[in-house]
Amino acid sequence: MGTIRRLDNQTRFVPFAFPAHVGQLVHHMKCYAHPADAIGVCAWCGRGLCADCARPAANPRLVCSPACAAALARADQAMQSILRQSVQSARASACYSYLCAALSAGGAVGAWYYLPSPYLIGFTAACTIIFLAAGFIYSRITRKSAAN
Repeated sequence: MGTIRRLDNQTRFVPFAFPAHVGQLVHHMKCYAHPADAIGVCAWCGRGLCADCARPAANPRLVCSPACAAALARADQAMQSILRQSVQSARASACYSYLCAALSAGGAVGAWYYLPSPYLIGFTAACTIIFLAAGFIYSRITRKSAAN
């Protein structure tokens, strides 16, 4: 297949194997407010920024305006909240998995003494092993996430 590239208000079909710089003019991104070449893009809206327009945000990303900086900060806070909630969810899943493993182990012991059915004993023992493995995996996820 190929891609459609837009250069100098002309639309051209360029095959994937054909490099963009061969036989075509290369245009540098310009600042959205000045005729200077852009040194980066706004992390929120994607506008080109020259050295005069680039404003460092609280993190190492560039922003073009205080509104973009505020929106970027809100997005970062929302992402941190989602990550905290996912760690809490993994912790709760680990507890529930261990609880189900204990109940399944109790069911296996009860089946051994009260209902000597090999299928039932094997099934509840297998469930115990699976729930223990799931609890272990969720615990590792929680520890790794808390370390970061």
